[in-house]
Amino acid sequence: MRDRTTVGGAAALWLMALLGWSSVGLAQGPAPSSDPSPDPIAFIGHGVMFDESNRPIEVTPEFIEKAQAHYIQSLSARLPPAQAKRFDAERSRYAEIHRRVAASGQAADRQDSLVINAALIDWLIRAAPRDDAGALQGKNNLIKARLRYRLVAPEIGALYAAPQELMALLKYQAPGTRQPE
Repeated sequence: MRDRTTVGGAAALWLMALLGWSSVGLAQGPAPSSDPSPDPIAFIGHGVMFDESNRPIEVTPEFIEKAQAHYIQSLSARLPPAQAKRFDAERSRYAEIHRRVAASGQAADRQDSLVINAALIDWLIRAAPRDDAGALQGKNNLIKARLRYRLVAPEIGALYAAPQELMALLKYQAPGTRQPE
């Protein structure tokens, strides 16, 4: 069961740090990387993620955070300025929901942030088409499948249930319901 204590500002700061936001980052978006790092997930198969050495990846919250940060940075760096502004607005909508959940007395936890990042990656895949969009969507879908079960304490392995406000936003953002302009 979730701890019902309010995490308030600390949760908001943690989410902002996780998503790479700062007062400058929201206004300008992420800076394009001159030295792109390798894809954290080289390929997927039969429900397993593999690294560049063809070894199965242990899926931990830390690994998912790292992979999501990579995908958000690499995809958002490709957006033209108008779409980058729309992405910042989408990102802000999720951050606001996360803050409201925390303010309501529910514990806004790490898994909520991972689910939000997966939704943002879906948005970016549609907004910034690439040749490998299908492979990237498959990787994100596998991450989302893993996020259906709790990856963080105290109930590791139990079914994950997002807060209602977040669920409502995720339904609004689902493929086919709202496309990036």
